[in-house]
Amino acid sequence: MRKVIVSLLFAAAASFAYLPGESGFVSLDGSHGVFGNPAGLSALDSKGALASYQYDDGITEFRVGGNLDRIGAGFEYRFDGKGMDESRWNLTHGFPLFDRSAFLGGRITAFRSADFKGTEWTYSPGIMIRPFRAISLGYSCENLLYMGPASMERIHNAGATLRLGDFLSASYDVENWKEHRLLFELSLYGIRFGFKMPIYGDDDEYTLTVATSFGGHFDASLKVFDDFLPKGGSIGFHQARNPRASRSAQIVRVPLSMTVSEVEKKMPFFAPSSIGLMKVRNLFEHLLRDPAAGLVVLDFSGYQGNLAISEEINRYVLKLKKRGGLVIAYMDDVRPSVLLAASNVDRIVVEPSAHFTWLGLGGGITFYKGFLDKLGVKVEFLKHGEYKSAVEPYTADSMSVNARTNIESLYKDIWEIVRMHVAPRMKSGTIAMNMETLDSLAQKPVITAVGAKKVGLADTLLYIDQVPAYALKTFFDIDAPYAGFRTWSPSNKKIFDESWRHRTKVALLNINGTIDDRMEESVLENLRKVPSMGVKALLLRISSPGGSAIVSDKIWGALKNLKKFDIPIVASIGSSGTSGAYYIACGADKIISEPFSIVGSIGIYGGKIDASGLMGKLGLRNEPVKTNDYSDARSFARPWTDTEKAALQEYMDDFYNRFTGVVSQATGIDQAVVDSVYGGGRVIVGWKAKEAGLVHGLGGIDDALEEIRKMAKIPESTEIELVQMNTEDSFVVPLMNAKTLDEVLRNLERTQFWAIEPTLVDSY
Repeated sequence: MRKVIVSLLFAAAASFAYLPGESGFVSLDGSHGVFGNPAGLSALDSKGALASYQYDDGITEFRVGGNLDRIGAGFEYRFDGKGMDESRWNLTHGFPLFDRSAFLGGRITAFRSADFKGTEWTYSPGIMIRPFRAISLGYSCENLLYMGPASMERIHNAGATLRLGDFLSASYDVENWKEHRLLFELSLYGIRFGFKMPIYGDDDEYTLTVATSFGGHFDASLKVFDDFLPKGGSIGFHQARNPRASRSAQIVRVPLSMTVSEVEKKMPFFAPSSIGLMKVRNLFEHLLRDPAAGLVVLDFSGYQGNLAISEEINRYVLKLKKRGGLVIAYMDDVRPSVLLAASNVDRIVVEPSAHFTWLGLGGGITFYKGFLDKLGVKVEFLKHGEYKSAVEPYTADSMSVNARTNIESLYKDIWEIVRMHVAPRMKSGTIAMNMETLDSLAQKPVITAVGAKKVGLADTLLYIDQVPAYALKTFFDIDAPYAGFRTWSPSNKKIFDESWRHRTKVALLNINGTIDDRMEESVLENLRKVPSMGVKALLLRISSPGGSAIVSDKIWGALKNLKKFDIPIVASIGSSGTSGAYYIACGADKIISEPFSIVGSIGIYGGKIDASGLMGKLGLRNEPVKTNDYSDARSFARPWTDTEKAALQEYMDDFYNRFTGVVSQATGIDQAVVDSVYGGGRVIVGWKAKEAGLVHGLGGIDDALEEIRKMAKIPESTEIELVQMNTEDSFVVPLMNAKTLDEVLRNLERTQFWAIEPTLVDSY
């Protein structure tokens, strides 16, 4: 019987427990890095805990321990009732090197025994090397350093593991150059069979271990010895989710039922009011790695997201389908942004009473000048850029011809791309015919869900709980009226990744929203951390209309300062990267934008508020005291003089010249061409910006990461791990730093310089 077991498992079994410390066999030494190979700890990247029990040859053994990402602690107790009484306390550490191609670690042990008085302290270092994704080599020296009454013997352990595919591996292990063993493991239908056999030395003990994962976070095992009796077992927990723990195919519902934003928006003591894009991407990575997630229902009920975020979701839909999965989109409001996110799903299901809104792009700009005139407040703004329209609501009664022409052209370009993405979804004819149909639909203010189905933008009308039965019938011809789904919500939960692929880190920094003093402090602080983070590159994710010109220049300068550390920088522009945000993007080595991103607006404006008219109406009088003629130039109690206006215009002309120079340096376009053709505050859609050379490529976050891979010379076999530096858009800072009235008035006495555009297109 023993020979049969050996031959079967030798031919089709494997194990990688001895060296890596991350096997599914939670009972074997090395699991979780708590008791065995000290270098294996950091190979897990998951917090966890482990408990085991074993009884053999009259010896009872208990073990318990836990680990964080890089450190762990364990306790072991052994006794036999005949005088043996031993206990060990272990503190383990470990860390990866060279993109996880090597691991170093060590274990400090306090050992007490009935054989001697006192405590023996030992230190056992270890190293593990993974030159390739299928090979792991390791060495450890137990008791290299010791102190205490026992003078522990040094024990050398070495070995190698070869992986043959994802479910098969074999290991060789030698202990103190005397005891030689083989270890095999086979993973089959979610159960791992492991067999350890001696091949040379005094050790003649064979063991068979059967282990399984359940719930995504737990592992359990049973150990059988060569007398065919189960004499040990263990259970382990890891915080990261194991995508291979699923036993059968599932219908997975992904709720995208709120605003999806670049970073989470939250207030203290309240739940987040949006889902961060990185959480959504992380969930899709779980779906991609879980073989049970074969049918995914994207629930867009209440979804809000701009075009860039919708396109990110669409790209993951394509990945799921490429993997062989099926995807259904469910909507309770059929709008362009949702249709863009669902443009490649297998089926679109619409709630029966849903609206179908296809009106094109539109909006309005509120002009405040008339209201301010009545108050007696004059906004004294100057600008450089005839297309720079952000200042117009405060200085004019209507939109200028240049601004209207520019914005109308931008809207048409964006709408053209949306139509081109959605039209192939309609299977009624050619793309050209479908685009004509879409144009005719835009003439109707409201269209019912039935209307969406008639034109091919919806496959059926159902309620959400009816979707599982519909999916099984549609794709597999299975009648299951009571079928349901499991809900997987977007989260930051890590994947329990047992892959041996090398992994390199790339920092992700968001420039999200208006660029102001608060952003300056946060972004500059994060940029100073980048050189010490051990990352290979920086991904700058931009979704901003701009803001303070001076803050934008400071952030650009900090990006250029990173050049001396040889850290490549790629900017990924989402929904918009205009004005000051585009200025910042020019600090990157490469700029990647979506085809429908709003780019450009190279220009500046600045000024102050003249409240002298309002003060007169209120009976207020300001009497200046000054040392020089222009000491009170920034005061809101009087207008500027012609000399002061000329000086302000000179500053803005100088900044504009620097702006066009920055763009020229980043893009290679002659500065004069930047000024005359693309400058002056013009906004442009992403695909036209690519044609003009204002951006280097088109695409989303993954495309920017591919550019980083090339620039940082990261091999295709190496995974990229994003390290997000700012994860939420919190209102804690402004609430905790509320300004007094005096501070507000003092801030009014500042000349503000802005490089910003109004948010033209966001979510629809």
